[in-house]
Amino acid sequence: MASKRHRLQEDEYEAKEPKNARVSDAFEFKKQQPVVLNPADCDLDFEIKSDGLQGSALYEKGFAYCWSGARTTVGITGGKYCFGCKIISLQPVEMSDTAPDQQHLCRVGISRGDSPVGNLGETIQSFGFGGTGKFSNAGKFSDYGEKFGFGDSIVCAVNLESKPLASIGFSKNGKWLGTSIQFDAGPRGLGVVDSPLRKCRWESAFFPHVLLKNVEVQLQFSIEEGLVPEEGFKPWACALDDNNALLGPTFNNVRDCEVMMMVGLPASGKSTWAKKWADDHPEKRQILLGTNLILDQMKLPGLLRKHNYGERFDRLMDQATEIFNILLSRAAAVPRNYIIDQTNVYKHARKRKLKPFADFQKIAVVVFPKPEELQRRSAERFREMGKEVPADAVNKMLANYILPTSKDIPGSGEYFDEVIFVELDRPESQRCLDAMKRALPSESCDDFTSFSKASTAPLVSPSSRDQGRLDMPDAGRYGIPRFISEVHQENMTSPLPRFIPPHGPYGSLIDETRYPGHLLHSYPGTDPYSIGGRGHFLDSRQMGELCQGQYTDVAHPLPPTGPPYRTPPPRITHQFPSNMPYDGRGYTSPRPRYY
Repeated sequence: MASKRHRLQEDEYEAKEPKNARVSDAFEFKKQQPVVLNPADCDLDFEIKSDGLQGSALYEKGFAYCWSGARTTVGITGGKYCFGCKIISLQPVEMSDTAPDQQHLCRVGISRGDSPVGNLGETIQSFGFGGTGKFSNAGKFSDYGEKFGFGDSIVCAVNLESKPLASIGFSKNGKWLGTSIQFDAGPRGLGVVDSPLRKCRWESAFFPHVLLKNVEVQLQFSIEEGLVPEEGFKPWACALDDNNALLGPTFNNVRDCEVMMMVGLPASGKSTWAKKWADDHPEKRQILLGTNLILDQMKLPGLLRKHNYGERFDRLMDQATEIFNILLSRAAAVPRNYIIDQTNVYKHARKRKLKPFADFQKIAVVVFPKPEELQRRSAERFREMGKEVPADAVNKMLANYILPTSKDIPGSGEYFDEVIFVELDRPESQRCLDAMKRALPSESCDDFTSFSKASTAPLVSPSSRDQGRLDMPDAGRYGIPRFISEVHQENMTSPLPRFIPPHGPYGSLIDETRYPGHLLHSYPGTDPYSIGGRGHFLDSRQMGELCQGQYTDVAHPLPPTGPPYRTPPPRITHQFPSNMPYDGRGYTSPRPRYY
């Protein structure tokens, strides 16, 4: 669930949304430009010329491997309409490891407004005809028509009048290639024809859609723009006059946009949570940014399958990292909603990435599962993908991991308007993080400059604590904050034990954090895919509420040599802040979930 502020933002968004999509507004819109490529509905590396009719994508370096898509501003809900797409140039690329006929490609077709712009023909709501002579829908590719390329003009004709099934077909340079597919566009099918409008109205219309790889195209939506309509079909722009049009999404004010930054160790579940959150909030049309997502955009068949991590993958990963940095810089200048899906455990890296997003709402989403659950997810990812992050890399991340804090916390130094913990809450996350750091080998602390003192935490002001009292609205959802973790102290070194992880990056760290009295096995169950929600344990066991936690607000000095491998570290001395309510067992206020 979103916070109260989030719900208010969504309500405001819904109130604005019909204005952007209402058919009655189409006539005023038509006076400016009937149909153009939509800058609010395209990939970040897609570039639209000033006339709105020419489109291409970045192609330098690693971008040459990426497909980039865009939809138009006007979709249809009925009738028979067509539009044209001409390939006007090929972009110069160096792709020695790619066959020549795979270096410059175009896929043209239609998609419902909620289908990902980078996946034309790969979802059930989208239909595409590619330059390789293949037609695709729902990820199924079949031979159709003939190949096309530079200089060719393709016309896509959509018939939503035919009953009981709608149809789509294409022509090449004036030659009709036949109907490519018939499909159910009605209420029991894709819900476009004779169907009620969805919450996001663009989900109830089909939009022209192009997906490009190292080519530039010119689109045609009217006769004045050079379109030669297929017999029996009207130019796409006529849908505005026929009241068969819906407008696509727009983003006008950057202050209405937000950037969510995932924070967590490898395999903690960040990508899973981010994708589900974006799927559950289609009205936000969030763009996910991450290196693995860029590899998906390269659409290399089988590359990410089990144990397929060779030299080529390493090279492409380097290119994906470079692409990510470029896309991140472009994102700050485009008023859209984003989710940055990387580990983001380094405080200085978070600040560097977020600094350009000055006018955006900035939210940190921390995914910190129980250590044993983290190990399970890491092993599962290895089984599925054959990839495991080296233990040394994980150790370095752990040594430098600082839980984020919101900018209104004194001494925070970060840019977040809000910090959300979606699994373990802040105190439990901090406790596990401190225990995992104490179990690190000493060499993992080389080069780090921000190791935290054990559970050093300033007190929350009384007004902050009172915000979550049970007699206040939504107290059950938000919890009652006890205290907020301090920004970790700089330049602190600690004699840490040396050990070699025997079973992956997390195995030994879990064993090291299990010492008498530690409560790792009695956390309250949470739903990792809802913000602040409580669900069930993964093993469906019904366990009672965790007793009040015991924390220390001072650094705990470790012995000079540290405990030997697999020997429990010393028990922390429980010291509580003198001005916090304490009942002999722990703090009297329930555990917080929001900060």
